[in-house]
Amino acid sequence: MALYVIELCDAGVRLGGQDGHIAESPGYALVQGDRVLLGVQARNESRLHPRHAHTHFWSRLSTEALPQPGPRARTVADLAYAHLLDLWSQAIAAGDEGDSEVVFAVPGQYDRNQLALLLGIARECPFRAVGLVDLGVAAVAADGSPAGNVVYASGHLHRTVITRMTAAGELIRERVDDTAATALLGLQDTMVGLIADAFIRETRFDPLHEAGTEQRLYDSLPGWLEKLERAGEAILELDTGRSSYRVSLHQDRLVERLHPRYEQLAERLRALAGMGSEVRLDARLAALPGLVPTLQQLLDGQTVRVVANDAVRLAVFAHLHHVRRDGERLAFVTRLPNRTPTPTEAVTPEPAAASQAREPAAEPKVTPNRPTHLLLGHEAWPLAATPMRIGGPPGTDVLPLTDAAEPVCTIRVQQDGVRLDPELDAVVVRDGVPVQQAVHLAPGEEVLIGEGIRLMAIVVRDSA
Repeated sequence: MALYVIELCDAGVRLGGQDGHIAESPGYALVQGDRVLLGVQARNESRLHPRHAHTHFWSRLSTEALPQPGPRARTVADLAYAHLLDLWSQAIAAGDEGDSEVVFAVPGQYDRNQLALLLGIARECPFRAVGLVDLGVAAVAADGSPAGNVVYASGHLHRTVITRMTAAGELIRERVDDTAATALLGLQDTMVGLIADAFIRETRFDPLHEAGTEQRLYDSLPGWLEKLERAGEAILELDTGRSSYRVSLHQDRLVERLHPRYEQLAERLRALAGMGSEVRLDARLAALPGLVPTLQQLLDGQTVRVVANDAVRLAVFAHLHHVRRDGERLAFVTRLPNRTPTPTEAVTPEPAAASQAREPAAEPKVTPNRPTHLLLGHEAWPLAATPMRIGGPPGTDVLPLTDAAEPVCTIRVQQDGVRLDPELDAVVVRDGVPVQQAVHLAPGEEVLIGEGIRLMAIVVRDSA
């Protein structure tokens, strides 16, 4: 019986086995009537048919209906299921004969409902799900960590997921945070915009004017970034099929344009990690122009290390007896043995069920100084454990208050209160003061979003 690991990072969902990675597919889908493309094929046409392209079906996994459903894909979950089958078909081509098991490495921000939905989807697949493990914990567990705090940042299409852990005899997940400032698609758009401006300035050709040349520009970006990383400066050539255009670009210009977003990521990492801790980056983030040296400069006193591409897969197989479960009920594993503890840091093992798994967080308790609802006009929106987003594509965690295409801010309930995290360049004002970094909301405080949305943090008392 073969066992595989599936890493659910939508920038590239990976399928791996004991001997290495087998397949990788980006979280793209294109739905046009009964035509459904997935992965690389969908990405290669996403700029040609933007209204039919989908990239949120893993980050916002749910049973919500698609805005333009087709006979083969009516809901968000249908796309996730189709993507898994498409990825699995590559394992079949690689020689799998069936009767296989899969451990899912899952982003830390998945809530209990999403984990249950994922397992429901897996039951319809030609394999048996036998484990759920936090992706960030597994990534760090591959090499282990010195005692103290360690923070892992993972690059996804629409967000960077940040996992904070404590390291001793075990790696134990403490918190999960995220930011859209360094979402890979947003950074890609920023870089494409700068390159397009260079073409207009130097050749008077606008590659974003037509969908076909726009798609070619996006397709060319990864190769251009590799050239710039190797040489620092490169000639970028874009062949439209009718003509060929060239511009010269220095990597420093990209780093300068991206620097404000890197600063926001550094601020989030600094707040989570604390002084003297380690910061780990996945390979996708580390490949961004100038990110690693920028973080090393901004995070003075913290060690920044890059995690290997196969770290999650290696950790799952190394700690399989902690992750794999028999029977119907799977627990979400959020702690694993740490490979490099000192003798004085060893912890007393707990019973297996308590030591290896933790159920998703329950609804937070209400305290007198913590708001319970957000008041908009005459409607009160309850605050719960699941983060509440304002702006961006529709989803179960998005308040339908604004038409903003990108997230404006996120409101989340924590042990120390209700926190508001603004995104880069978002217009958010609290009690008349612009909000540029994370703040906590007290009852009675008013938040202005954009020009017309006024929210007030309030406490609703239980009449019982």
